[in-house]
Amino acid sequence: MLELETSYDLFRVPYIDYGALDQYAEAVLRHAMPKLGMPNLLTEPTVLDVMRFIEFYCEMDIEYKRINYDRKVMAMTAFNSGVVQVCDDTGIEPLPLIVREGTVIIDPILMQKRNLARRRFTFMHEGSHWLIHRPAFALDNPAGTPGVFENQYLAAKEGRIDYSRSQKERNGSERIERQADFLASALLMPKTTLRMAFIDFFKFYDDKPRAIVRGRSAWDDCLAVQLPEYIAEKFGVSKRAALIRLEKLSAIVGRPAWGYYDTF
Repeated sequence: MLELETSYDLFRVPYIDYGALDQYAEAVLRHAMPKLGMPNLLTEPTVLDVMRFIEFYCEMDIEYKRINYDRKVMAMTAFNSGVVQVCDDTGIEPLPLIVREGTVIIDPILMQKRNLARRRFTFMHEGSHWLIHRPAFALDNPAGTPGVFENQYLAAKEGRIDYSRSQKERNGSERIERQADFLASALLMPKTTLRMAFIDFFKFYDDKPRAIVRGRSAWDDCLAVQLPEYIAEKFGVSKRAALIRLEKLSAIVGRPAWGYYDTF
């Protein structure tokens, strides 16, 4: 795996901005392609083979278990070998599960067909933790870890919390979740090929590529709905994930009080 080169805070949580995470994501994809025999993911918009990436590039084990900590938690990553409490087959009784470091545990509900896009994003979220947050959860971290569960070596994805749109970070745990959300989006929708898809979208309408401004016109409002749908289909993500990614890159923006927006 390609190591992240950046500075870290006292808890070994990376200090890194979104632009640097975008660059890292594309460097990871370039590094992964020859190893995994993938097509060139940076020459045209395509759907990333998430399972192959997680299992053969990140070299993570996968366990499908209902997670016992909180019903909202859909997935978690074990950064160190140990025992995790999950639910038994009844979904009621706790069951100890021995895991090795680098194990991602996924709630089986995500395996339903209707949850395909959510499952893909969740896997990449956990893979992103493994790529950039191992120092924070290392057993030799002198400051302790930012984990929120009792065994203190897990990073978990809560299904109802949207860290991607959060504007404030109250603690290190929230910062690592925002970073994992952003990196997952950047790996699934690389900036280079997302820009290609963005340009193709406007070509279809014989329009010039530009930032779509909600509230400026009925046409822009229509485009603000159609563009995320187009991107979602191109990259195999949910419309919501596509929309958030486009908003982060200022491809879709709110109505400005003055001036204009320069998109990616």
